[in-house]
Amino acid sequence: MTTITRADDLLVETVDKLLEEHATPERIGAAEGGMDRQLWDLLEESGLTLVGVAESRGGSGGTLHDFAAIAKAAGRHAAPVPLADSLTAANTLGGLSTLEVPTGALAYAAVAPDATRVRVPWAGAADHVVLLSFTGGPSINVVAKSDLVITAAGQNYPGEPWLEIDTTSVPKGTPVDVPLTYIDVLASGALSRALLMAGACQRVAELSVQYVMEREQFGKPIGKFQILQHYLAEMAGEAAAAEAAADNAIDVIASGAERSEITDAVAAAKAYAGRSVGIINRLAHQIHGAIGYTDEHRLQYWTRRLWAWRDEYGTETEWAAHFGRSLATAGGAALWPRITNWPPPTS
Repeated sequence: MTTITRADDLLVETVDKLLEEHATPERIGAAEGGMDRQLWDLLEESGLTLVGVAESRGGSGGTLHDFAAIAKAAGRHAAPVPLADSLTAANTLGGLSTLEVPTGALAYAAVAPDATRVRVPWAGAADHVVLLSFTGGPSINVVAKSDLVITAAGQNYPGEPWLEIDTTSVPKGTPVDVPLTYIDVLASGALSRALLMAGACQRVAELSVQYVMEREQFGKPIGKFQILQHYLAEMAGEAAAAEAAADNAIDVIASGAERSEITDAVAAAKAYAGRSVGIINRLAHQIHGAIGYTDEHRLQYWTRRLWAWRDEYGTETEWAAHFGRSLATAGGAALWPRITNWPPPTS
C-alpha cells in the first residue's frame, strides 16, 4: 500500500497562528496593490518561506507535504504576500539548479518557446523573479526585479501586483540537465494555485456556515432553511474534493512518479479546483446577498482571490483539455487505473 505522508503538525499550527494574527481583514485590504512587508518579514524570519528547500542549499528543510500545508494555509488566510509563489520558486531552484536561492520574496514564471513576453504573478512585489525558459533548451535564471525590462504592470482582481517582462532582454540562464517541457514547468505554478484555492475554498465554506448561523430572518437563523443547508452541503463537498485533488497531486509527486504522470495529476487538481471555485463563489454570494460584495465584508477577500487564481498558470479549461488529451493518448485500458489509482500502490 502507498505510504501516506502528512505535514508536520507543529509546522501547520505555527503558520496558522502566525497568519491568523497578522493576516487580518484590515491588513489584507491595506496591502492591495503591493504586499504586507511586515508579514513577509515575520514569515521569512520564521523560515517558512524556504520550507522544502534542503538545509544544504540554505533552506529550512521539510517535506513536500510541509510545503503544501503552508501553501494551503496561505490560501485559507488570504495572506497578502507571495508565500506560495516564493516557495514554488525556491523549491524549483533547490531541485533543478546549483544556483543560490536568494533571500526575499520570489516570483515564478515558465517562458514558452520563442515567447518574447511573459506575465509574472506577484512580480510587482517580489525581490527576484525565477524564470524557466524553453528557447533553445530549458534553462533557469534568477533575475533581480531592478534588472528586468518591464513592458506592462498591473494587478489581478484582489490587487496582487503582476509584471509583464520582456524575455528577450533576460540573459541566457543556467542549463537544466533533466528532461523538462514547458508544460511540466507551468504545472509547478498551477500546483501552487490549486493549493491556494483548496485553502481558500475551505475558508469561504466556513464563512458561509458562520453567516447563516448568525443572520436571522422571520425570527430564526437563516441556516434553518433547507435550501441554504443544501447550498452549504454542496460547498463543503466541493471544497473537500478540491483539497483532495491538490493533496493527491502532492502524493503523486512524492511517490516518485514520472513527469507526465505528475503533470496529469496537477492538471486534474487545477481543473477541479477551478470548477469548484465557480460553484463555491456563486453559492457563497447567494447566501450572503449583496453584503458579500461590499468592501466592508471580509468574504470578498477570498472570493476575489479565488476568481483570480482560477485563471493563473492555465485555466481550468486548458488543464482539463491537457488531461483529456493525455488520457486519450494512454488508451482505454489505462483510463480507469489512471483516474482511480494515483499514486500507484507500492509494496
